[in-house]
Amino acid sequence: MSIDYISIGKKIREERMLRNLTLEQLAEVLELSPSYMGLIERGQRGISIDTLYKVCMTFKISSDYLIGIENDTAQSGEYHILLDKIIAYTKDYSEEELKFLIEFIELKNRHCN
Repeated sequence: MSIDYISIGKKIREERMLRNLTLEQLAEVLELSPSYMGLIERGQRGISIDTLYKVCMTFKISSDYLIGIENDTAQSGEYHILLDKIIAYTKDYSEEELKFLIEFIELKNRHCN
């Protein structure tokens, strides 16, 4: 069994683009040169454990998702972005409004399952 660097690079690129980051911006956060970051995204270079960790922490994704052990979309960055949006939209809700929202979600789940 070998490591699929192309798949890892593709996922990193997808997560970067999802967040509207340039290659240069991500490289700076990860303390890499933009050219080396480009090689990683194209799967032409391997990724160190240290860089893998930084990518996962930056994007709030699991390493299992990134390296292909776990393909659950709940581990993807898009899922976390959606959760962050829900939190942002509801952060000023009253307790009563939050209870109503939970009741709505529970009702939706009962009718869809």
